[in-house]
Amino acid sequence: MRLIHCTQKLLKELKNPPLQNPDTPNPEGLGNWYANLLRIDRRKCILFTSEKTLYFFLISKVKKENLENIVDEFLFNLNMNLQAEGFSLEVINRVIAEYTEIGFAKTANRQVLGVMNDFAYAYEYDIARAGGLDMVRIVEVNKSVNRTPSSPLKYKYPIDMLKELLSGVQVPLPKIVKT
Repeated sequence: MRLIHCTQKLLKELKNPPLQNPDTPNPEGLGNWYANLLRIDRRKCILFTSEKTLYFFLISKVKKENLENIVDEFLFNLNMNLQAEGFSLEVINRVIAEYTEIGFAKTANRQVLGVMNDFAYAYEYDIARAGGLDMVRIVEVNKSVNRTPSSPLKYKYPIDMLKELLSGVQVPLPKIVKT
């Protein structure tokens, strides 16, 4: 089972109780994700972050229906962002197949949360610079943010870490310390 580690703010909106003491081994493939509820332009948005690669994508203008179908929203937007990044359908299908069973858990890694908070400001800035959520193509903002170096990745780009992981080449990923 893959996990989406949610902040307390998001768990309250989802109204799903998190798994108690989930088994969180470091799964093969893309692995587990983190999710946080943000407000940009007074609208709810969900920021997803890959625990292994720190790859980000934002779902904007989230409504109650989106929250009720959060797994479908996650998979649809993951698929859409991977396509926009130029991954082949074979790779995308392999990634999506990892997520046949998804559970929700509380956050467990403060370093990932810290990086998410830093990048939330990057999203706010890029969206404001483009004229707001109504004027921006969110996939393009996702691409831009993933081309920002990250210190936990030794100043590599999240998109490069994602490409290395999904290429099938055994590349040692930076160790993200769990706290």
